[in-house]
Amino acid sequence: MLRRVIALGLTAPFFLSCEGSGGVIQIWNCEECLKGWTCTADACIPPHCSNDVTDEDEGETDRDCGGSCKPCGFGASCETGIDCKEGVCRLGVCQAPTCVDGVANGFETGVDCGTRSCPLCPAGEACLTGENCGSGVCRERVCQAPSCDDGVLNGSELAVDCGGDCRACR
Repeated sequence: MLRRVIALGLTAPFFLSCEGSGGVIQIWNCEECLKGWTCTADACIPPHCSNDVTDEDEGETDRDCGGSCKPCGFGASCETGIDCKEGVCRLGVCQAPTCVDGVANGFETGVDCGTRSCPLCPAGEACLTGENCGSGVCRERVCQAPSCDDGVLNGSELAVDCGGDCRACR
């Protein structure tokens, strides 16, 4: 019988046979991992991803991370951004998140925006609340462009939803 297994660091689920494996794997959750695998709260991890060795032949770029293992932290070796927790690999080293790295990482809600230390996000970028957006409007987790009926003083408005490009204020 084949069951779906999610291992840390893999971009897509893969399938393993559970029969005779010594373990039971449930879809999206591991109750008991395959023999030799490590079970965390949310994934079954292959043995090479938890042996305190950099297994380059298994695709690891640093000790127990990168490749098919979990992404590496700041300062670890990498080949591409996929190897890094923050998605940025520069000169073979995983980088800390910045507001100019071209990736939505750290506490950013959008690409290089939406946190106290970065600029507010423009329309179309991801958000959690209106405080992440330049327009002050976040709808369905996406920053919206200013409009004349959004209930927020933004754009060219002189008061909430009036003046400027909107109807005249009363």
